[in-house]
Amino acid sequence: MAFTTVKAKDFHFDESEQAVGIFRSSGFGYRQYCRQCGTCLTIQVGFQPGWIDVAAATLDDPDAVAPGFHIFWGSKVSWFNPDDDLPRYEKFRPNTVGLEGTEPPE
Repeated sequence: MAFTTVKAKDFHFDESEQAVGIFRSSGFGYRQYCRQCGTCLTIQVGFQPGWIDVAAATLDDPDAVAPGFHIFWGSKVSWFNPDDDLPRYEKFRPNTVGLEGTEPPE
């Protein structure tokens, strides 16, 4: 699933936020989803406060963002083999913000 990352303060839903549910999906983060169809909308993680990952396919213009890398390559399904030259990381990217004491970009 492709995500794009933005500052949380700059993100909002165009539709009623009453249609958005939330649940803790791991020990370090939570997801927001559509209460009507179940689609994953966002992910927020504790080690990157102030930032939100938004599911690219749910954007009004998903073609406005392009992937830059693949993460968790080590646990992908065997049939997923995209024909691109993007970097592939077994888990998180090296120097992922918050995991190794790095600071988020300005």
